[in-house]
Amino acid sequence: MILLADVGNSRIKWVIDEDGKFRTRGRASHGEEEWAELAARQWGHLPRPARALIVSVAGSEARAGLEKWIEQTWAIEAEFVVSTAAACGVRNAYAEPERLGADRWVAMIAARALTQQICYVVDCGTALTIDALAADGQHLGGVIVPGARLMREALYRETRQIPPEGGEPRLFGQSTRDCVWGGAIHAVAAAIDGITERMMAVSGSGARFLTGGGAEAISPYLLRQYRLEPDLIFRGLQVIAGQNRGPVR
Repeated sequence: MILLADVGNSRIKWVIDEDGKFRTRGRASHGEEEWAELAARQWGHLPRPARALIVSVAGSEARAGLEKWIEQTWAIEAEFVVSTAAACGVRNAYAEPERLGADRWVAMIAARALTQQICYVVDCGTALTIDALAADGQHLGGVIVPGARLMREALYRETRQIPPEGGEPRLFGQSTRDCVWGGAIHAVAAAIDGITERMMAVSGSGARFLTGGGAEAISPYLLRQYRLEPDLIFRGLQVIAGQNRGPVR
């Protein structure tokens, strides 16, 4: 039994991998409590896993808190995935590989395992990331765009007459709140369609993988075909777990 966890900027998501199948799973927003308390609330009821693989973009405090809880509670060493120059058939385009977001790295490793052809990995989280991967596993690079929530928050913060309100993401908004929500969701959708099309014009057609916490919400607004893979990060962690029998780092 292996614990696989994805610690993002806003939420933590996790699954239990038993013999290659995802069993128990959970998710929670973070930021209001200590990391050890969050770990206890999410994982305290679980039996001791053989391993715990974690990909995190939440910073050193999150890592330290989760690492300590896992060691004290289960007496195992948490394995935190970091981006490297090459792993699992993928080669990193960054001159400083460790500066590539570990979640992007793991998602590309999963995509590489799912297809040996050129592909484009779209991750809809707090930020939107799009990465291109060549057929030989070479990372061609990517882009980072503010997600829909960040777009709305920028408007609320930087304007005087747009209050933070819930709204409907309409294309033809007939109230300010609906115009804001529609503008953000359609801007993200247009960015996904437009950027992947531009990447394909340069690098060639390929599968477009769609993942991340906002993937299902954005999917109805996309004009092109995407392969929805909500568990892409966990699939990547599975691949890494199979390649690395000892601690990742």
